[in-house]
Amino acid sequence: GALINIHGSDGSVTVHHGGCEIGQGIHTKVAQVVALTLGCDLEAVKVAETNTDVVPNMRFTGGSITSEVCCEAARRACLDLNQTLEPHRKFLREKKKKEIAEDTEPAWAEVVAAANSVLGHQEKLSATGIFAPTNNKYTTDVEGNPNGKPFHGDYFTFGAACSEIELDVLTGETQVLRSDILFDVGQSLNPGIDIAQIEGAFAWGIGYYLYEEPLVDMKGVDRTQGVWEYKPPLASEMPRELSVELLRDNPFPKGILGSKAVGEPPFMLAYSVLGAVKKAVASARKDAGVSAAFELPQPCTVDAVQRACAVSASQMAC
Repeated sequence: GALINIHGSDGSVTVHHGGCEIGQGIHTKVAQVVALTLGCDLEAVKVAETNTDVVPNMRFTGGSITSEVCCEAARRACLDLNQTLEPHRKFLREKKKKEIAEDTEPAWAEVVAAANSVLGHQEKLSATGIFAPTNNKYTTDVEGNPNGKPFHGDYFTFGAACSEIELDVLTGETQVLRSDILFDVGQSLNPGIDIAQIEGAFAWGIGYYLYEEPLVDMKGVDRTQGVWEYKPPLASEMPRELSVELLRDNPFPKGILGSKAVGEPPFMLAYSVLGAVKKAVASARKDAGVSAAFELPQPCTVDAVQRACAVSASQMAC
């Protein structure tokens, strides 16, 4: 949900929504959608901190859909406000046309002041908007019966990635030389944010597939105490060259302003790195003259890769 308040004194806009800003850029996207829909400058929009006293009943921030849900809720509230402001826009537009004999759109602050001024006209310049996906496996009718499709979300996103790696068969260490990613986000609400989200998900996936191994002893005690034993990916594990591009000219007709969600889905594209590691291990095994078949655990850690390469001391003879 979202609550939009327009302040008649200066035309500033305060936005409350139910999502939590955790680095995914949700405040920026919501502010952009509000500015676009109302027709005001982005600088006039302020997004307030998340507060369930103001916007209750928001389910969670997660599942990659919260940004688009909050953007659509805010957009719907803005559409209601536009209906309230339209008579004042029309009056000011016609007034200016008579004064200067040409069509001129009135300034945002001028429209707001006309709609709500001290001791003058007093329009209600607050509106709420509600939006929730309605065609997935979680939606139900009033009796609690599922009435959506058997999927996590209302639609699918698509992407492709290709990675090139270099494997040290003696140590099992891997260096990702290059990764190229193409991802479908429809008509991006903010390309800078979406590309950064794709990069972050890809980095997360590299850690998941290759490094982040939880260690549990025979008594069931977690032994991954800190980064001495638990190895998240660092800068050295990232691709030396990383190219990310959004699929162009591909608005999604059913999406929020033609967009699609981004966040967790690009995570799976990091499998291109693991696939390249497997190819390199297979090549090393062929050089070692051993069976082509091998097993790798998940995650595919450095020591597991080294063992899978089947390098023996006899191969080191000059």
